[in-house]
Amino acid sequence: MPFCPNCWMEYRSGILRCSDCGIDLVECLPDENLAEAAEEDVELVEMAHFTTVVEADMVKEMLEANDLYTIVRGEVDPIGATSGAAPITLLVEEKDLERATEIYNAFFAGEAVESEAPTEESE
Repeated sequence: MPFCPNCWMEYRSGILRCSDCGIDLVECLPDENLAEAAEEDVELVEMAHFTTVVEADMVKEMLEANDLYTIVRGEVDPIGATSGAAPITLLVEEKDLERATEIYNAFFAGEAVESEAPTEESE
């Protein structure tokens, strides 16, 4: 099974490039990458499923703008269309799931999210 040397995602045979990082996959990860991944102790969980990569990337960018680490998992062809072999899934760190869901729901509900920036008061 091939792996991405950057994000360590595992892909099924026949896939050549990481759909998240856009780099060539390798047949095995060097031991140091595995050790680093284990030391980080990051637990990723599924937050949402999408029918297109464009939708997933939009939400990914929104969450990353709010300082949340995300990964889009799923198989795509070179022009970004889903292959149908795996759903497009957005993963977030387990510790950030509640906040990510809050941001996601507020965005799609059209609700304003409170800003920490000061507002001008009218006189």
